[in-house]
Amino acid sequence: MLARLPLLLGLAFISIALGLGTYELADGIRNRGNQDSITVTGSAKRSIVSDFVIWDASVTSQGATPQAASRALAGWADRIRSFLRDAGARDDEVNVQPIETETVSGRGKLSNTVVAFRLTRSFEVRSARVAAISTVIEKSASLLGEGIPLAADPPQYVYTRLAELRPRLLAEATRDALGRARAVVGATGGHLGRLRGVDVGVFQVTPPNSTEVSDYGVYDTSTLAKDVTSVVNVTFAVH
Repeated sequence: MLARLPLLLGLAFISIALGLGTYELADGIRNRGNQDSITVTGSAKRSIVSDFVIWDASVTSQGATPQAASRALAGWADRIRSFLRDAGARDDEVNVQPIETETVSGRGKLSNTVVAFRLTRSFEVRSARVAAISTVIEKSASLLGEGIPLAADPPQYVYTRLAELRPRLLAEATRDALGRARAVVGATGGHLGRLRGVDVGVFQVTPPNSTEVSDYGVYDTSTLAKDVTSVVNVTFAVH
């Protein structure tokens, strides 16, 4: 009997260890069950029309002397000013930038010699009168026909009330996520519990019907009409 004592003690310890292990495993399963959750993605989209336009244009002259370049630039700049006014842009909507100057060096043996002077005058039109300024932009091609070397960027169409729209879109996206979660959990015979967390994604402002997305958000300015999309990831408890 004494010879068997170590063996019996060893078997007892193994039984105790197995019992504790089984209890911890069962407890772990119960705890995990208490932490069951579902995360669903909800989205909301709204079509908008831009309410502000920004248009940048410039004209550049070049001459052998600063005076020659300046005379040409002054004549062209005056014509652009009068064109903008006559085409419908208001004076308070037009911002005329200071003249930018640049020297032009020669080539080869003349690489260290200034052979010409280049002057640039830039214009920026900013207005909430989107339709009126769009017409001005369309008419600006006539300046090229007059021999004025106008360089113009595409207009930028923006929506200034996006901050007001965001809360409504977030609410709609969250309701969409709730509906999806109820549908999924209900189909499996479970019950949707309380809200555990919300992860708000970036807003995507894209051309209509675009599939473009970015982790950092998209803000397209090329089109007058746009789609604004909000996405949220919502986590609910499940019973």
